[in-house]
Amino acid sequence: MDKRKIGTAVVCAVCAFLIVSAFLAKDFVLYDFHMNVPDYQYAKTEEEKPLSVDTSVWFSYGNGGKAVYYGINEEMREESITVYALSQTGEISITKGKENPIRQDSLGHFIAALPMTELDIDGDGEVEKVYDYARADFGLNAFNPAPQRFLTEEIPFELVFAERKYIMVYYGNEILKDAEVLVTAHNGEQKRYRTDEHGWIQGLPNRDIREGFTAAYSPDGLSLYRMHYALEDYPYFSAHFWKAHLPLAVIFSLAVIGIVAVFLIRNRMGRNNPAYAIYSRERAGIYPGTLHQKTTSKFLFVRWLCLFTGMFLWTYAGRLIHQGQTLNEISIPVFSCPFNLDQVVEVPCYYLSHLPALFGRFGADFPVRNMTYGILFLVTTLLGFIFLGRILCGFLCPAGLLQDLMDKLRQALHIRPIVVTDRINRFLQPIKWVWILLFLGFAFTGGDFCDICPLKGFTIAQGGYWTNLYLGGFFAVVILVGSFFIKRFWCIICPMGYLMGLFKRFNLFRLKKDCTSCTECGACYHACPMRIKSIYTEREKENVQTVDCMMCGECIHKCPEDNALSMTFCGKAIYKSSRKTFMSKFSGKKV
Repeated sequence: MDKRKIGTAVVCAVCAFLIVSAFLAKDFVLYDFHMNVPDYQYAKTEEEKPLSVDTSVWFSYGNGGKAVYYGINEEMREESITVYALSQTGEISITKGKENPIRQDSLGHFIAALPMTELDIDGDGEVEKVYDYARADFGLNAFNPAPQRFLTEEIPFELVFAERKYIMVYYGNEILKDAEVLVTAHNGEQKRYRTDEHGWIQGLPNRDIREGFTAAYSPDGLSLYRMHYALEDYPYFSAHFWKAHLPLAVIFSLAVIGIVAVFLIRNRMGRNNPAYAIYSRERAGIYPGTLHQKTTSKFLFVRWLCLFTGMFLWTYAGRLIHQGQTLNEISIPVFSCPFNLDQVVEVPCYYLSHLPALFGRFGADFPVRNMTYGILFLVTTLLGFIFLGRILCGFLCPAGLLQDLMDKLRQALHIRPIVVTDRINRFLQPIKWVWILLFLGFAFTGGDFCDICPLKGFTIAQGGYWTNLYLGGFFAVVILVGSFFIKRFWCIICPMGYLMGLFKRFNLFRLKKDCTSCTECGACYHACPMRIKSIYTEREKENVQTVDCMMCGECIHKCPEDNALSMTFCGKAIYKSSRKTFMSKFSGKKV
């Protein structure tokens, strides 16, 4: 059979596998570190009452183990507590003595309720009817975008965490609109907030949500409903934090096995076929010297600095600066998991593949979207697509940094890369289109791109939450192995990057070429990680930016001719190719 037909058949088979497995993703289990609810212990706490608790009952969590604790004031009788759990079949009541083991079908959401008491809360001499509740949500289900609400008559006042951003308030099983609630924060400070037309508490800081708070509401001045909400949220470098990285450790372990396997196969091919001997000429290992020329480019140094900054912003910075909800409405189009609470701003990958969730209802339990949020989300996303484009891939995307680090590791080990020839590039293009169709198509077919997303495990695990990865874990291993041998392997087939590249005509950053200065040496083509041949072959047009160009500057850095290639911002050159800079890499002198 003709080799070209074999290659076409292989591409079609890979694409068919991606499409079919995407809809059956949860049946392809690579590994499963699931935090089963029955594994949790349920007991009374011996710790002091937190400052955020303004109720007679509260929940807390174990520091290093799987445990949920309840606490009550000393004057309250323990048998007076009624605990409700949310199961797969709905709300159930947990009677005394049957808390352990927690039911297998429990979803990890609990509410404790006390009988009504009469107290003079405001000190005006009049007694109010006080209803105290406490709610606990386990971290394993807290990143579910649909709010998990009880909506039972026994609990007329309820707080629900929606989309890992907002607290929704219900009263009488209805959304509490335009009402005032009193919030007691983690430090004991009290502040009044109002709910909007969707029942969301406007302006409640992310820190207060994560560290626990009490919300109180009085519908008539005679009755007072109070609920203490506790989200399972562990600090960095705790036992839970490291356990959350177990799926990531499995991914990297399997990636190491894959890299070794590919390396051995290539060496065997080199011994059996002289045409592949070039792959084994370098001695693998860490020793002085390197396969690549050291760079003194300030531009590339800035790019690396931006990549590390981007990883910090999309992974950890949100927890450190304790931002409110305003920044969560701003979208920066990079590939980062939106369920990670620790990032500073929103990322659009979830909503671009779940379009009904942006403005309307996403299933019966999804809240009505705040129109202001949807508009601001779309505007900031489009601004990023139109004016910045794929420079975000080269400068801010965490997936880009991960791939660049894998490439640096390969160079340090003195292992030759796999050269992406035109034939290999043609092989990858249909796979890229399948990823794009899956990414966008799931919004209309009911599938979930998150089940096959190869980047999901990195951001959620680094955010401190355990996760289940199915087919996405397998793809993550493929991406790591591919990025080790092929620079920016994922970027070649990334759906988000391609969508940004479509707006290249409007980008503020441009890649320009002076065709009269070009000597057709081909250095730009060989340096480009995206294997864009038109930069080398173009002989007439000044603008050589393509839909795949991620503005990494590698072609400019490797170009040996003055001003042959340049990057511009708003028409002004910010980085140019230079013969002097190029030659300095060989002379050892810094420029």
